[in-house]
Amino acid sequence: MRRDTILLPTGLGLIVATLLMTGCSPAAPPADDPRAVPFVEAMFAAMRRGDLNGALALSDSAARYAPRNAELAVARGDLYSALRRYDAAKEAYEAAVAADSRFPGAWYQLGQNAFLQRRYREALGYYRKEQDVLGAGADPASAAAIEAQIGRTYAMLGVPDSARVSYTTALASDSTQASAHAWLSELLESEGRLPEALHHARLALQANPRELENGYRVGALLFQTGKPQEALPYLNVVAQRLPGHEGAAFNLGRALQALGREGEAKVYLDRVEQIQALQQQAVVAERAVETYPGEPQRWIDLAGLMMQMGYFDRAETALNAAQALRPRDLSLQSDLANLAFTRGDTTAALQRFQTLLRMDSTYADGWLNLGIVYAVSGDVASARKAWETALRHKPGDPDATAYLNQLKSGQ
Repeated sequence: MRRDTILLPTGLGLIVATLLMTGCSPAAPPADDPRAVPFVEAMFAAMRRGDLNGALALSDSAARYAPRNAELAVARGDLYSALRRYDAAKEAYEAAVAADSRFPGAWYQLGQNAFLQRRYREALGYYRKEQDVLGAGADPASAAAIEAQIGRTYAMLGVPDSARVSYTTALASDSTQASAHAWLSELLESEGRLPEALHHARLALQANPRELENGYRVGALLFQTGKPQEALPYLNVVAQRLPGHEGAAFNLGRALQALGREGEAKVYLDRVEQIQALQQQAVVAERAVETYPGEPQRWIDLAGLMMQMGYFDRAETALNAAQALRPRDLSLQSDLANLAFTRGDTTAALQRFQTLLRMDSTYADGWLNLGIVYAVSGDVASARKAWETALRHKPGDPDATAYLNQLKSGQ
């Protein structure tokens, strides 16, 4: 697929997740004023599809009718957090606890806000307040998730004993808490207790098999415990899905070496240096968006690096943030559509390209890529029409011409 500047064939990590974790339904609108209801429902729908700009505008409208609604304030805080506007996010979360100090999730999000800014002691205080809100009758999954995050915070502070206590407490509440297993595995590995670390890594993967990092930990620990053949499938999946994962490339290379497959091993071991360079650039880009969150190009640069490294979710988050700052930028709309297509979501890709072309029906690259999506979906007639439209707006376009010739030749 093609676009006119850069190709960025990826979600909002924070938004909605905490509300769901604490049992607060994001579909429940504020009760302050019935006029707020449609704005809130539309806002949450925009959040779920990653439309930050639309969600922010709708939240402003809703806030006019529900200025002291805690749920709405938390949602606004989540939006600002996704944009790395941490001061604005903190104000929103503080407004939530001012409106309702017992609102589930508000203190937790204040903790997350502090954690993301590496203010770990402050984060601990907020997490403890969230525990007070939930009380002894808290849902086990919610209680475990918060306790696991407390453990992680202790680990970041360099207090492993307290971290271990929290992870163990979390697992006592919910033995399937994937993060607690994963972080405890990491702690045990650092102490050289590899068989125990592998045990908890397997439990983390069992609890959350879609998290690639869980698979990586199992593979890495299998290799470290002298089982390179067993490690290969785990490490190979991560290395293929996340080409920027240094640990996967390094350990896969070493596992292949141990099995005498030197040629294959060299491919991955040579990749490590390239990955390290990308990681250094990514750290700089992350710091740049935290320092200049209102500059779209910073987000675009970060998205490009995340795409190269295979972190599509992070790339999508960055592109959504850039699009919120440049809502009429067709190239960003195209990037998001390309990204949906790359991830195999042809429905989302079609919707995004159709939205883009409603904004500017003369955007030839949009018609070209829309045609590709139609073709992959098996709608040859619509693909032909899209490519013919691309040629009307950009006569002689070589890609559109080639695709149409392929249709004529039956290829």
